This record gives sequence, structure tokens and C-alpha cells, in this order.
Amino acid sequence: MRLLKSQTTNTRSIQGDGVKLDAGQQPLVDSVKSLIVPKGTTAERPMSGVEGQLRYNTSDGEFEVYQDSAWRELRFKEPNKDPGIVVQSLGDGDFIETVFGPLASGDPDYPVPVAAQNVIVLVDNVFQVAARNYTLEQSVNNSLAGPNAPYADGSYLVFGSPPDLGVPVIAIHNFDK
Repeated sequence: MRLLKSQTTNTRSIQGDGVKLDAGQQPLVDSVKSLIVPKGTTAERPMSGVEGQLRYNTSDGEFEVYQDSAWRELRFKEPNKDPGIVVQSLGDGDFIETVFGPLASGDPDYPVPVAAQNVIVLVDNVFQVAARNYTLEQSVNNSLAGPNAPYADGSYLVFGSPPDLGVPVIAIHNFDK
């Protein structure tokens, strides 16, 4: 019986196409073709993500990265999801109600505006100023108080005083995609 010893080779010196390591142990893909990244459904995500992991999610057809302890889709500069900017009629004033919503963007990745300044609000076609005329507040488990409470979970516009009777309240949002 003959014992064969394996030769140790420095992977940086291997020639040819493929994955190599540079002097700093960073992987290099030496190819003019393409790179196939791991892919799978949402249910097949790794049980414990590691910051910086990259994969292709076949459930929603998007690349995703594990960042800040959550899986996040990679976004491109061009708008790629419908709807784009949303014009939403939130009802008419009645001299009583100060809470209007919920805002519905239709985008599961960005369901609510990040800040009140990201919403254009018109009351009877008059522009409203964020923090002066209204605030953007979240209702979680009916936590929002107002004349018609309880309010379903979501993002609401809360006015300091109720709009006049019959005056339409319009929100234009979904700018922060």
C-alpha cells in the first residue's frame, strides 16, 4: 500500500479562469462571463443571516442583501414597482375628525412614508405644511387616539384642527421609494 501525500498549493498562484484570492484574501472572479449567486424562495433563506449576505429571491424575483439584521431588496435608481406616486383621497372634513388615513402606497417594501415631509397634503386644494398643519403618525394595535377611534394599523395624517365640512383631504405620497 502506498501513501499519497497531497501537495499544498497557494490558491493565489493558480492560473486560469475562476475564483481566486488576492494578496488580501479577497475573492476575485476572473471571468468575462457572469457570476451565479445563491438563489431560493423566501422560505429557503438562511435561518440566521450574516451581515452582507447576497442572494436572489425567486419568490419575488429580486436580489436581496442581509443588512441591519434583516433581508432587504436591492433597489435601482429607476422606478421598478407599481404604483409609482400615489394620489389618495382620504375623505372629506366634517368639523370633528382630525385623523385621516391610512395611507396606502401599495408597495410592500415601503408601505409608509419615512417622514411627514415626504407627503404632499392638500385640504380643499390648499397646501398643508408638515409639523405645522399635520403630523404623520402610526397606529399599531389601535394605539392612535382621535374622534373616530379605534383606527386600523397604518400610517395616518393627524391635523391640529379638523378640516371644514365637505372639504376634501388629498395625500400625494410614495416619493421615498
